[in-house]
Order: sequence, then C-alpha cells, then structure tokens
Amino acid sequence: MVSTRASDADRDSCLEDIEAAYADGRINDAERETRTQAALQATTLQQLADLVADLGPAAKLPSKVAAAFKTSSGDASTTRLPRRFLVRLLIALLVPAAIAVVVWISSAGGDDNAPAAPGETTQAPNPKDKLELHTAAGFEQLVALTKAKFGTTIVDSAAIYPDYASIEVVMKDDERRVENWYFAKGFEGDPSKGSRPAGAGSIDLAAVDPTAYARAVKRSPSVLGVEDVTSTYVVIRNSGDEPTFSVYVSNEYSENGYWTFSLDGKELSRYAFE
Repeated sequence: MVSTRASDADRDSCLEDIEAAYADGRINDAERETRTQAALQATTLQQLADLVADLGPAAKLPSKVAAAFKTSSGDASTTRLPRRFLVRLLIALLVPAAIAVVVWISSAGGDDNAPAAPGETTQAPNPKDKLELHTAAGFEQLVALTKAKFGTTIVDSAAIYPDYASIEVVMKDDERRVENWYFAKGFEGDPSKGSRPAGAGSIDLAAVDPTAYARAVKRSPSVLGVEDVTSTYVVIRNSGDEPTFSVYVSNEYSENGYWTFSLDGKELSRYAFE
C-alpha cells in the first residue's frame, strides 16, 4: 500500500483534512500552503498519509490512505499501474503525433502552402467534432491547432469553456496588436481586432501543464465548495506578476469561486464559497 498510486479522490480527501485542520487552528497559513502544495503533487497514498499523520486519528483519513499507516515496508507489494493511468499516457503520446501527421498532410505540396508572412494566418485542419477543452488531451489539441493556424502559441489571454474558447493572439509583426478568435470546431469566422499597451505581458499556451490544468478543473467544485456547478471556465493570462491560469466555477444560485495556479500547476491563490 505504501507505493500504491493516489487517485484524484484520494488527493481531494487529503485536501479536505488539511482544510479542516486549518479551520480548527491546528495548522497556520504557512503550514496549510505547504501541505496543500504537497498534496496536489502527491503521487502515492503514503505521501498523502504523511501529510496528515499529525492531524488526527487515521480513522478520519480516506480508507486507502489510512491503510498506508498499517502497511510495513516488509509486506509492501508491487502495484500495477491503474488502467486509467495507462489510457491517459497512451492518449498523451498518440494525440500530438496524430495531429502532427494531419498537419503535415494538409500542408504538403505546392507553393500555396508556403509559410505565411508575419501577421498572416495559415489554414489549419479542423477537428470533426468539438473538443473537450477541459481535458488534458483536448487542451493539448487546442494548443497544437493554435500553432498550426498562427505559427505561434503566444497569446495575450484565453478564456476556455468546456467545448469552445476565445483566444487573443498576439501578432508576430507587432506585439501591440491582437486578434480575438473564436474556437469551436477549429478557429471559426473572422477575428475582432484590437490593440494593447506597449510592454503588456503575453503568455505561451504551450507552457501550461495540461495534466495540472485538467486536474484543477476537475477538482475545483469540491475544493471551492460550489455544488451543482452550471458554469466552468478557465482564464489564462499574464497579470503582470507572472503568467497564470485560473478556474472559475459558479451555479444558478450565484455561488462561485476561483482557483489560480502558475503554469506548471503550483497553487497561487483561491477564493472559496463560504
């Protein structure tokens, strides 16, 4: 059990224990932050168990995590990788390769497909159906299609919903100009155009960790305390301090919250509904 891989549900339960301990005054702000970051990055049940070992009886922990306390190093057995993990790994390896093949086929042959001049766009292959943009695989496809369309993944900002997005692409020949594109089944229609202040921060979509992004979207309702969520979207932007992505959730009762991360998935702040 010591080496058993932790699931998202296990990490969520550990986060709940940490929040409960913070609410009771058993840990301070700094300890809460440190343990939260460690829980988000934990890969095994033992790592989660170690984070909450001093917060109360093991019986209060998730059953699998609690069991890790009872397992000695002598009887720990080798654990097979979860099937879901293997499927995700296969998707992560195959999807970018498949997109690259499609892009190569669509751009092969003829001068008509020569690289576009700065500021111009190229024809990018459109997906057959709308992508699930809040999954790691869907987000990776969005990034790949952005690169194929514009020759860059540098943007001013992006608002990403479950199956569509609004992306402000920075013009390569003039960083003060942006084009706001709508994405559903590929980039559709004509963009609205605008400008931005000189020296405004930009962000590289390719720098966002897809796994951390998808995990944050999945966990946000429970971590932020918003039930019966009716709206979820992710905002990727550079506020001036550093590039971030934030997950916003809300329901029909106007109960809402948001969770902000660095591009590599480190929690920066959260606003939970109380």
